Amino acid sequence: MAYVKDVSEPRLERAFRGQRAAVTAVAFTPDEQQVVSTSLDGSVFVWHFRPQLRPYRFTGHQGGVYDVAVNPTGHCIATCSVDRTVRLWTNSAQGDSVVMKVHTGPVRSVMFSSDGELLLTASDDKVVKLWDVASRTFRGSLAGHTHWVYSAAFSSSSDLIASGGEDKVVKIWDVEKKVNFVSFPDFDAAVNKVRFTPDGSCVAAAAADGCLKLWDLRSRKLVQHYDAHRGQACCLDFSPAGSHLSSVGEDQTLKLWDLREGRLLYKVHGHKDTPLSCRFAPSGRGVASGGRDGLVFVWDCCENSGAPRAGGDEAAGGKSSSTTSLPAGRPKATQASSVPAKRRPSAGRPTSALGARRGPVRGVSPGRKFGKPGRAGHVHPDVDPSHKHHPAPTPPLPPPTSMEGDFFGGPFLAEGKTGLTAATAATTTAPAAA
Repeated sequence: MAYVKDVSEPRLERAFRGQRAAVTAVAFTPDEQQVVSTSLDGSVFVWHFRPQLRPYRFTGHQGGVYDVAVNPTGHCIATCSVDRTVRLWTNSAQGDSVVMKVHTGPVRSVMFSSDGELLLTASDDKVVKLWDVASRTFRGSLAGHTHWVYSAAFSSSSDLIASGGEDKVVKIWDVEKKVNFVSFPDFDAAVNKVRFTPDGSCVAAAAADGCLKLWDLRSRKLVQHYDAHRGQACCLDFSPAGSHLSSVGEDQTLKLWDLREGRLLYKVHGHKDTPLSCRFAPSGRGVASGGRDGLVFVWDCCENSGAPRAGGDEAAGGKSSSTTSLPAGRPKATQASSVPAKRRPSAGRPTSALGARRGPVRGVSPGRKFGKPGRAGHVHPDVDPSHKHHPAPTPPLPPPTSMEGDFFGGPFLAEGKTGLTAATAATTTAPAAA
């Protein structure tokens, strides 16, 4: 696959509305014809980019769903939940599923290996586990964390695993030997998300103190550090080319970073509440984000924004009852300057993708130089350098028997249930597995 190597100004391509609580995770299918999202309302939605197709809605988990992964063929979707299970869904309107009881605590993370044969899970029981997908049998466990494990990820070759959680440590594991051969205890707060670079040479983590950190696995040293978000940095993801990084945080922004120059490229305001997840498309031409406002946005970051998606779908901008397109006239961001400058004035008052807004301007803004690789990034002009964020005390998770609760303190707090909006498309409910 030819990857998009350069990131341009993000433009909203689609907005999907339908889930009744916070969207906790998003993932593209390999052909980029669908986006899958999970929510604290216990649902799994499969959204289609073709406007005439209605989304699939799968239910079956007995509590909030925390993470989602799509296998390399796009035919199987894995989700994990507070109900201690992983479900493997068939990506179809019927949405048949198989239940795997994998942990003794809420399952926070799920991921397929690059060949789709193994499944990786992480849980509040402090253990990371490996499973055979075809036979759904246990393949091994990785024990070493002293607290809840919030995230685990395979490297692109699936020979390494990274994990992180409430114990503030990122651990790197050898899959074959099932041993931890290096740990990075460099954070002062819980680790919310870990990811490998596409070439497997570095690992990155997002933490509850708003920082993003990257380590070189060959030298085993910290090579980049960014004070990226006010409050928690909830999620991050690498572009397929490995040259850019996306992140979301409690400051209600999606940020795109240039790792080659160590600087912030774009800061995107779109969600009305904290965005909790972000994911690059397999081709690198776009980024999906989901938030506590229950919305899923797909941002086009490709220079040729009018090009159709892989698979021959229609050009972006079609409308349906479950999607909203970007209105014309939205302010455009300029390329970020590499020279430190005073605070730049806003580019005007944009119109939200979901209707006119009042109050502060919300749109896409350029970044600025964020120092050099290997050194701490400078504070963005929008952030007061003297400000020290002190997050509110984190309420404890419920007992294991509960079907409600937090994901990691602030961002994934359980929300009350509300009715579906009138614009919600007809959906298909999958029967629970026997």
